[in-house]
Amino acid sequence: MADDLDSLFATPPAAFIAARKRIVAALKAAGRKDEAKEVEKIPRPSVAIWTVNQIAGRDPEVIRRLGAITARLQSAAGAEYGAAAAELRQVLDELRGEAAAVLAAAGHEDVGPHLVQRVIANLRAAAGSRETRATLEAGRLTRDVEEQDAAASLFGGALGGGTSGAPAPAARDRPTAKAATAATKAAETKAKADSAAEAKAQERARAKEIAAAEREVKRLRDAEAVARKNAERTAHAVAAAQEALAVAEERLAADRDGAEAAAESLAQAERELERVSGS
Repeated sequence: MADDLDSLFATPPAAFIAARKRIVAALKAAGRKDEAKEVEKIPRPSVAIWTVNQIAGRDPEVIRRLGAITARLQSAAGAEYGAAAAELRQVLDELRGEAAAVLAAAGHEDVGPHLVQRVIANLRAAAGSRETRATLEAGRLTRDVEEQDAAASLFGGALGGGTSGAPAPAARDRPTAKAATAATKAAETKAKADSAAEAKAQERARAKEIAAAEREVKRLRDAEAVARKNAERTAHAVAAAQEALAVAEERLAADRDGAEAAAESLAQAERELERVSGS
């Protein structure tokens, strides 16, 4: 069943329902009705969650790094905390690149930065919870973790979910956890600002490209108009030359006729001269 689940979670959202039906039908045909029921409960993931799962499958190392850094931030302090926060920013930048690559490969090249940010938010939320971290690493998240309680986002049993049974943090650890949450929010706020700045920069670059393209089109149109006028002038010149040639050819024909007539008259005169002289 693991292979079937791997195939299902790799299926893009648009084809997810059809793929799930095929797997359920195959399991039922094999007499594995309980497993079929479990698979049938798996909801179609959003594009953001599907992207998260693809990143986990493509680059499990960066997902493990994200989980490790998140765990360090929950207990670090001072210089160690600052170093972990800086490393977190680097990992988030890397994950944004991964998300953009996955979306582009799936035909979502024109998605806005909000979708990439939603992917990052789900990665952060899943990595920050003991209940969802293992499911994230397995690439089998089913719902947006950022929008609900972490436990509700898991599909238990065969999907690798379930709680870890770890005790809740002690009361004395809560200030550090709060600080980690605040740092995470600050990093996400910075990421949103960076995404907005990047979007504006892309808009400015696109505006420049459009302006340059419009100038080039105008230049080519002007050049085409000049070439058309030149062609028209040349056509007129050719027509005039052809007309002059026709007139010259008519004159040549007339002159040739006149020359032939003069030659004939000369011949007759010479013959007459010979006749008179001989007599």
